[in-house]
Amino acid sequence: MPPFSPGKRVVILGAGASRGASTSEGKLCQPPLNADFFTQLQRITGAKHGKKVTSVVADIVGLFGPNFSLTMEEYFTQLESMATMSRIAPSKDRTFSPAEIREKRDRLMSALAAVLEVSTDVSKKASDVCSHHTAIVDRLDPQDTIISFNYDCVVDHALRRTGMGKWSARYGYCFPTPSRVEGYERWSADDPPAGANKTINLLKLHGSLNWQLPSGEGAETEAIRLKQRLYEQRGTPRFTIIPPEFVKNIAADPNFEALWRNAERAIRGAEVIALVGFSFTPTDLHVESLFRIALAKSGLKTLVIANPSQADRRRIRSVFARPLERGCVVRQYDYLSDFAKHLADNPL
Repeated sequence: MPPFSPGKRVVILGAGASRGASTSEGKLCQPPLNADFFTQLQRITGAKHGKKVTSVVADIVGLFGPNFSLTMEEYFTQLESMATMSRIAPSKDRTFSPAEIREKRDRLMSALAAVLEVSTDVSKKASDVCSHHTAIVDRLDPQDTIISFNYDCVVDHALRRTGMGKWSARYGYCFPTPSRVEGYERWSADDPPAGANKTINLLKLHGSLNWQLPSGEGAETEAIRLKQRLYEQRGTPRFTIIPPEFVKNIAADPNFEALWRNAERAIRGAEVIALVGFSFTPTDLHVESLFRIALAKSGLKTLVIANPSQADRRRIRSVFARPLERGCVVRQYDYLSDFAKHLADNPL
């Protein structure tokens, strides 16, 4: 495979981009943010996920009491720490066994899949497509890069529905060995490009609901599967993500390490970067470090920020301080919809 050769435009998608999707309008259960994940979880109605919702809420109440105030990242991290301490503690003194902690984590993963299913389901190719994400895809050319920190497939769906001739799931996800990718036909656009560096790039740095990546000794040789069915009727859905824990061991997986390496290269070489619904959180040091290293010698000319939070905007500008000092121009929008309206008549 030839070396990764990104274009000059990069779009960064955070949780706010999925929350702002046109297909989410009017839904009771919205695409979750870290801070309101459990609020969205408890908005799920219907028998299919009722037991999952009840079980996860019961787990949290049992650990933190009925008036819990907890983010998704905090709970994932708490379970990881509890698993470590449970293995250390003598078995006769344990409040929770390692098996019980694993079960709680499995239930949380099922709950995450349930929230994303209810709020962003694009399992079928004929599913409605977000007009705002489509506006972004329309303005991108092959070799331009989308970097997404979202597990959902909202942007993947926009690419396969509206990226005719410029999106290939086999090559566009930028896995190290495209020949290992299976099921790419279901996620490619019509008339997909045949070959690396001929497609829009989509780097999903925290994984995806439609990925099943091999691990362990077979991580670099076994098949990478793109799932057609994103959700399971029973049991814990199987997909590959980097959970939102404080400590993320990215270097332990060669597939993710390659994606993060490509992201650094794309950011470093970009002339235009648009951050949509994205914010730098104090606990996610990997992400901030990625940008600070990539931007150290950046030739960035235009920074676009679509985010209603003044505090998030200030934080973004502080991370982008070096290119801003060198004359980079900033354009700001409150919402994804505002940015999409601009793209209707203007280049990115």
